Amino acid sequence: MLLVSVLIGCDDPTDVGRSLVDAQAGESSVATLAASSIELNSRGDITGGNAASGAVRVLSGVVQDPVAGEIQSTGYMDFVPASQFESSFLNGSVSFAEVELSIDYVYGDTSGSVVFELVDIAADWESSFARADTSISTGNVVLTTSIPARTGIHSIGLPQTWVSANDALLRSSSVVDDFHGFALRPVSGNAVLGIRFTNSRIRASATPGDTVSFGLSKIVSGTDEQGPIQDSNVILLRDGSRNGLDVVFPFEGDEFPEAMIHRVLMRFNVSDFADSYPEHFNRPDILLVGLRAVSEDGATRLDIAEVIINSDGSFTFDNTSLTNVVQTANLGKSVLGRFELYFPVEESGVGFIAIQTDSDTEGSYPRALVTHTPIN
Repeated sequence: MLLVSVLIGCDDPTDVGRSLVDAQAGESSVATLAASSIELNSRGDITGGNAASGAVRVLSGVVQDPVAGEIQSTGYMDFVPASQFESSFLNGSVSFAEVELSIDYVYGDTSGSVVFELVDIAADWESSFARADTSISTGNVVLTTSIPARTGIHSIGLPQTWVSANDALLRSSSVVDDFHGFALRPVSGNAVLGIRFTNSRIRASATPGDTVSFGLSKIVSGTDEQGPIQDSNVILLRDGSRNGLDVVFPFEGDEFPEAMIHRVLMRFNVSDFADSYPEHFNRPDILLVGLRAVSEDGATRLDIAEVIINSDGSFTFDNTSLTNVVQTANLGKSVLGRFELYFPVEESGVGFIAIQTDSDTEGSYPRALVTHTPIN
């Protein structure tokens, strides 16, 4: 309730508006307000997570997107023992280890492979609420490997030198604290791969003894983009990106005087660019986009809704929370500074939507339809 009260005031905004409507109020009508600005911000997408919350997959790879330019991701992964080890493993000697990656997402050319370096992570690191601009300190390169750009389980055998050097650590009671996982860093290729928690693990075998598993426990994806779209009529909202997207509408002031607001619909249109992509280039659909209200100082955020992107490339926000936020902003009784578009963390990819910003084409620019009664 604190977030709501800060953004929309302490009283019921519907009652606030109604109390200001007197016998001289005008007739209800619908005003169409074009966005006064829509621009990128520096608030990166959340790409960190664990098996319980946050991003659902870790991303790694490099791709030349015909529309969005180069996208490059480095994935950071840590592992913990899946269960308590039996004495047969603890008293043996690790002779073999491999990393199994459960790849469930491919963005890019599915006909080829991506070359990666598997790199030791040098120190403990945090994944909760980590964003796309995160960089984690790494150590030595363990190996270089090629992974096909397709879904499924991919196994990477770890070199015997690494196995021997980490034998005691893998069997130690302090392995959770002293082993910090791997970075998967792209070298070349034309795809970004997504690795999910389920079935991703390290398998280690002791001789004589047992084979045990270390399950994937936490992740972060660090992503960078080069070469923004060269189309002045669209702006990209990217998933897994270092930037979000701010939108401002003129809900107060001379352009839209004080009113009792009954309903607000905020509409956006998306360009598809499907014809820009060659054969074998897979571009997973983004299903959901969210809207939040942000205070003037950026410290307070209120999630409004998450909606489906329609088959025609449009999406609309329309609920009571949005109407209440706009009502109090219109009356000058809130600290609302802007709205922010975002992708829910469960999307966890590197795709994008291209929002139309052509002010010369009717209906394409982001707009708000406000049903209201003027206060005279």
